[in-house]
Amino acid sequence: MKLTRLLPALLGLFTLSLSAAEKPDVLFIAVDDLNDWVGHLKGHPQARTPNIDRLVARGTTFTNAHCAAPACNPSRAALMSGLRPWQTGIYTNDDPAGGVMKDTLTLNRHFLAQGYNTQGGGKIYHGGPSEGREDTWTKWMGLFDGTKNHEGNMNGLNNGHFDWGPLDSKTEEMGDYKLTDWAINELKTAPTDKPLFLAVGYVKPHLPWYVPKEYFDRFPLDSIQLPLVKEDDIDDLPKAGLNMAKPAGDHAAVIKANQWKQAVQAYLATISFLDDQVGRLLDGLDASPRKDKTIIVWWTDHGWALGEKQHWRKFALWEETTRTSCAIVVPGMTQPGSVCAAPVDYLNIYPTLCEVTGLPLPEHVKGASLVPLLKDPKAAWDHVAICSHGRGNHAVRDAQWRYIRYADGSEELYDHTKDPNEWTNLAGEVGMSDIKTKLATSLPAADSEVPAVAKKKEGKKGKGDGKNKGKKKKADKKKTEE
Repeated sequence: MKLTRLLPALLGLFTLSLSAAEKPDVLFIAVDDLNDWVGHLKGHPQARTPNIDRLVARGTTFTNAHCAAPACNPSRAALMSGLRPWQTGIYTNDDPAGGVMKDTLTLNRHFLAQGYNTQGGGKIYHGGPSEGREDTWTKWMGLFDGTKNHEGNMNGLNNGHFDWGPLDSKTEEMGDYKLTDWAINELKTAPTDKPLFLAVGYVKPHLPWYVPKEYFDRFPLDSIQLPLVKEDDIDDLPKAGLNMAKPAGDHAAVIKANQWKQAVQAYLATISFLDDQVGRLLDGLDASPRKDKTIIVWWTDHGWALGEKQHWRKFALWEETTRTSCAIVVPGMTQPGSVCAAPVDYLNIYPTLCEVTGLPLPEHVKGASLVPLLKDPKAAWDHVAICSHGRGNHAVRDAQWRYIRYADGSEELYDHTKDPNEWTNLAGEVGMSDIKTKLATSLPAADSEVPAVAKKKEGKKGKGDGKNKGKKKKADKKKTEE
């Protein structure tokens, strides 16, 4: 497809629907690698997220929300561009996104062109400067340098940033703490002659799970509960599903090293650290002059598996890896504490933000606005959530079913009313053909090729996670593996 070009002529096509004084501010909060282990989604019984829970309680929580792709790069590219992976060819973290993002009227570019003061910090997009970010924001801060008070390989697995352990350092030394300080200051001091679009991209709980010891102490190791798993869960997976699960990889290594409980403890601890920063950010908003006119969008870029189906990380099409924490607060529209169970995905965010701020909708953005659900969480909703990982591999989620179709034509089907853990693959059962056919109608007839952009322009790949590798612009030059 022909992508929308950001040319001077394009910027003159739209007229402002509201004056600057009437436009609401937007607090756009992105979180890296957070699954449903938050209080309001009940993904893990020991998760402690009081601040995240009070944030989402201000508006509408979407309990059946899913990413467009279970990896940082394609998930963020899809949300920010309004285009699906099969339209852009950005399916994985290795697929070059810079050219596509540069030639697309992304969300932040659109808000900038419409008169917003667009401030960005932390991790919003996945990659380096070739994504053209710096000239598409009023101010772009990038990643914040964090503590380096560790030697690495704390879990003994010797597997790069697939590592975890407590730090003997102060919380104030963490990059996300500094990011929060910056965001609070922007809420307080940003000029009021223009509406503010403030994008705050939290890095944690991305690997490695290094946070100060006080957070580990909140979750004593001897009390840790492992995720619910079924011993023979992967026996009914097709070969393509087994290839995504990779049971002989991370899971085998974690079990051999007796690190499963330690990993769960570390993930919970890192989420707790994140939650404290979210609380500080909320308090900063409440203390600012923008409190009553700020729309909040809260989203996590994908889920994360910790041993379910003998799988770790994201990079798969099951519930643990696609389900996200997502909520929207619109003063005067959303009801505090409202919950919506309709299936939604991140192609809905761009059009929703345009509608609630009164901005025109770019022609290339085809997702459905969530405004009907923000007004009435039980409103009729004739849409499904779609997630893609790698070319030709897709999952469809509606209110009842998850249907997965791999590039080789093999399938999985799960009934969430009876099997919320997705332990029984019904794809081969008698009587399932009509259900699969109906769900498959939402999938593309063809998938775009990966963009023909020289990968060397995207930055050098490495095993490090690229987090907190230097201050601001220096840090952005580091390409993240995940």
